[in-house]
Amino acid sequence: MKNNQNLIGKLEVNAKPSDFVVSSAIGSAIINGSLNYQKFNSGKIDKNDAIKNTIKASAQVGIGTGASIAAVGYLSQKNFLGAMLSVAVGVGSVIAIEKICENKKEENGK
Repeated sequence: MKNNQNLIGKLEVNAKPSDFVVSSAIGSAIINGSLNYQKFNSGKIDKNDAIKNTIKASAQVGIGTGASIAAVGYLSQKNFLGAMLSVAVGVGSVIAIEKICENKKEENGK
């Protein structure tokens, strides 16, 4: 891009953030599912852990991507507060998922 002086004003997002949440979660499920399947086949983790790891990562990636796309949408409108809030919600959601999974592990004694 030769002229990137006003890049923020030229950003456009035509899809809804929820579209990206779903597509990113599916993409993450494919990637993480494949990696966890390899770990399961090599005996590094059991089947339940492979499934849990895949679901957790898919949710985190989907939410993180949706939040980042929403932030780009807000930036394209020069709504910096909306962009910051989108990032904050994304970060908070990813951390919340991580904490929930940690608490479940502690409850189950793992």
